[in-house]
Amino acid sequence: MKSSFISSVFLFIGVFCYSQNKIYFPTFELIGLDKDGELQYSTSKLAKMYIESNHNQSIVLAQHDGTTYLGNEPFDESVAYAQSANIPLIMTGEIHSIDGHYIVSISVYDAKTGEKKWSDMIKGLTSDDLDPLLSRLGRTFMTKSKARDDIELGEVTKYEQQGVEMQQIKANHYFGVLLGANAPFNDNTQAGIGFGYAFDASTVIFTMNLDFYRSSRESTSNTFGNNTNSNMQSFSMGVAYPFNRKRNTWYFTGGLDYSSFTKYLEIVDDRTTNQGMGVYVGGGYLLNRNSTVNMRIQTSLYMPTYQVNDQYHSSIKVGIITSVSN
Repeated sequence: MKSSFISSVFLFIGVFCYSQNKIYFPTFELIGLDKDGELQYSTSKLAKMYIESNHNQSIVLAQHDGTTYLGNEPFDESVAYAQSANIPLIMTGEIHSIDGHYIVSISVYDAKTGEKKWSDMIKGLTSDDLDPLLSRLGRTFMTKSKARDDIELGEVTKYEQQGVEMQQIKANHYFGVLLGANAPFNDNTQAGIGFGYAFDASTVIFTMNLDFYRSSRESTSNTFGNNTNSNMQSFSMGVAYPFNRKRNTWYFTGGLDYSSFTKYLEIVDDRTTNQGMGVYVGGGYLLNRNSTVNMRIQTSLYMPTYQVNDQYHSSIKVGIITSVSN
């Protein structure tokens, strides 16, 4: 008797918790479009799939046959059904077609009070944009993020390509300029400029850089010796691993570096140069990845395998790399 009561309690709690994650969604309303049951059904199913794959929520669609999925359920009928089925939230959606543009909007309401809990909208240019639009709305569903800003690779719409800042990459080749600094642990900080190439292969970014660094001739009376300056040239090849496929993302990077380091001590007119291989590891932040112009802010630890004046000139490199696609 006692075990049966406990089982009933747990069953009730399970059913209650499950019902709280359910959202009733009758269908998308098509506005300015020819009545198309298949389009109405497929977009509703896609929205359900994208939301459920990104969030712990279950979307309950209206029970219609795919071939007769036409018309729209009045809001008061949706409220009545949600309340009778113990579903706490109702989702409404509209797909507008105006002057060749598609506008997709979604709103969520409390089934008991009718209060709007959340809403978002996003624009596209052709029917080909509908899938990426629904994918982005699915990721940002009932969050503070906006679908128009949540862009992954391959999801830049034709509508967004009309703007300069969001032109889609047609070739993943980038050429850029670096401005930065190299700070050896046992020498003066060097200012630098460089030139880089990057190939974005979606999951990884392959990079090549040619950098030039030089300290000021006025670097005097420092802890590393009087009247010294130094310079370094390096050629590096490596890979960067973005944390995700979004427009802005953190990344980890590493690779090999061949460099030449020269140290000049004016007080004894002594110039020493050596060169060799090294490795670097680091990370940074990638801005505007989906655009024809992007920026990488990077910090890395460089460790050479050779010595200059019996010292390994390991260093911290920082820089901003601004790149454009060809």
